[in-house]
Amino acid sequence: MLTSLDNPKIKELIKLKQTKERKKEKKFIVEGKHLVDEACKLNLLIDAYSIEEKEGYTQISKQIMDKIASTDTTVSEIGLCKMIEKKELSNKIIILDAIQDPGNLGAIMRSANAFGFNTIILGEGTVDIYNPKVIRASQGAIFKLNFINKNIIEFLNEIKDYDIYGTSVINGIELDKIKKNEKIAIILGNEGNGINKDILEKLNKNIYIPMLNTESLNVSIAASIIMYELR
Repeated sequence: MLTSLDNPKIKELIKLKQTKERKKEKKFIVEGKHLVDEACKLNLLIDAYSIEEKEGYTQISKQIMDKIASTDTTVSEIGLCKMIEKKELSNKIIILDAIQDPGNLGAIMRSANAFGFNTIILGEGTVDIYNPKVIRASQGAIFKLNFINKNIIEFLNEIKDYDIYGTSVINGIELDKIKKNEKIAIILGNEGNGINKDILEKLNKNIYIPMLNTESLNVSIAASIIMYELR
């Protein structure tokens, strides 16, 4: 059993709680049996650690686990994973402009995985996908999607063969009136400010969800409805 914070492996795991260290080492941590199992299935698991004695796991003390994990309650196991490699663009793409809430990003990942939007473009200001709260909220979807960090305006110039839609009522088309083409890219804006005006100026198509009795939806809910309709 590992019990010392001075152990090199433990030091590495603790450092990975910082975004800059994750980017530098190209590694991240997942917490809980479900996520460890998912990482193992997809050959992304480097090492696994547990507070119990288990085959294939390095046993660590509860105190060490509490130091590494990000939750208030003790988790029984964690996994050290390698970052997902970039893949070719899918036909259906979600583009995120400064989505800041980890729970929203994780929920968007789950819906993207469910409805076939297999590439997610991470624009400037978007929360780190390897943030522990994002990973937990994704419920394993993080392992199954293609993530690319890009300047959104530059990226729009690279995908001229896609139908690109912003999400805005201004000059917007009702969601159910959209032609379901093979190649579609949807831009989702910041929770408080929507899509950056410089990006909106590059678009000639916006969509909106017709609603009763409310003016707006949480971005992850809106994203789910849009992806379901255009799946």
